Amino acid sequence: MSGTEPVGLLRVLIVYEWPSANKVICHARCVSVGRSVFPGESVLPVDSPPEDGARAARVLRIHRHPYGEFTELTPGWSAVIDLEAPEGADLSWVRPGANLRVAD
Repeated sequence: MSGTEPVGLLRVLIVYEWPSANKVICHARCVSVGRSVFPGESVLPVDSPPEDGARAARVLRIHRHPYGEFTELTPGWSAVIDLEAPEGADLSWVRPGANLRVAD
């Protein structure tokens, strides 16, 4: 992996629910090489500029039936991910096929 490739990369597979404009529940796969994604980290669309942290959504929870809660989503695994952005933010960029990166 070169230094220019994003780390902490998720690919959204399914969007299950939009409890509100700033919350979304989706199913995503960790497609990073050698980098897990953790609850509490913030994610952005992979093509967003580095200074675009205001649009970031925080990973609230990673879970999958029948395994329960995950403390991390390791490369190659997929799970349900609950995302939340600050009040008033729009998470319409979380859609099937979207690639999300962990914010710096």
